[in-house]
Amino acid sequence: MYFYFRGIVALQQKDSIVVDCHGVGYQIFVSHPEDFPLGQVTTVYTSFYVREDEQFLVGFKTFYEKQIFNKLISVKGVGPKTAISALGGTTPEQLVSAIDRSDILFLKKLPSIGPKAASQIILDLRGKLTFSAETKTGDKNLDEAIDALKQFGFKANEITVAINKITERDLSTEEYIRKALSLLSRSRI
Repeated sequence: MYFYFRGIVALQQKDSIVVDCHGVGYQIFVSHPEDFPLGQVTTVYTSFYVREDEQFLVGFKTFYEKQIFNKLISVKGVGPKTAISALGGTTPEQLVSAIDRSDILFLKKLPSIGPKAASQIILDLRGKLTFSAETKTGDKNLDEAIDALKQFGFKANEITVAINKITERDLSTEEYIRKALSLLSRSRI
């Protein structure tokens, strides 16, 4: 329903932030509230959930984190609150690495993840958490930037890492390229 919100971070709480979008404050549950500085304009990628007794938004700093979250909630027994809590105990990259290594001990240490859930996550998601520059994003400017970076000779995995680190969206093709090149040049030093 809501893909993202762009607004000013008006409040940080233990497990959520409030984003002021044109005078309306949206409470969004996030894994790392400290990633959203108070008073700063930010973009939060979101998923909206309706339960019998509540409605809530879950948010992410990057589109990559949202993709990982969506894969996590596809696992039997892992709901949105469990998934966001688990992401709060690590980074998306560490989580993907642990799943691909079948590191059940790492997963069991994450908040809200017990031995049964950890085993199910590994069983369902091992080897399935790669998102690459090979797939279209739906953002015309971003897709054009990815194609241009490929023409510059960068490998798909390098482009993927750089694009996943860009937190802003709705940029021009040139802005995406500039930001990605900045990240790619730092990683090659």
